[in-house]
Amino acid sequence: MSTAVAGKGLEGVVAANSGICWIDGEAGVLSYRGIDIHELAVHSTFEETTCLLWNGILPSQLELREFQSQLTLARSLDVRIVDLLRSVPSSATPMEVLRTAVSALSFYDADEKDNSHDANVRRAIT
Repeated sequence: MSTAVAGKGLEGVVAANSGICWIDGEAGVLSYRGIDIHELAVHSTFEETTCLLWNGILPSQLELREFQSQLTLARSLDVRIVDLLRSVPSSATPMEVLRTAVSALSFYDADEKDNSHDANVRRAIT
């Protein structure tokens, strides 16, 4: 019979290895692709950080402008999603509405069964 004392929760347990982030809770370190989160928060935009996470490097100014254009073009919602949003009860919380709308977007995904990297990036943009 073992007398080892289990740690609290998942303390000290590595749940997964990641090439995207590094966490050292004891030292208070969180970095993405080798860049400290505090540096990203001060010096990078949401779009720059997204490119870093997806591509492994911060974008050039041209790449950033192209990515921002992609995001701008993808901001429109299908009228059926807009109708759904208008039909939810006023008592619904913003998170409930968001969760429902994101789930409903899958109804109109022509590449629903495609789980390739490119298809997932397209979904994330749209």
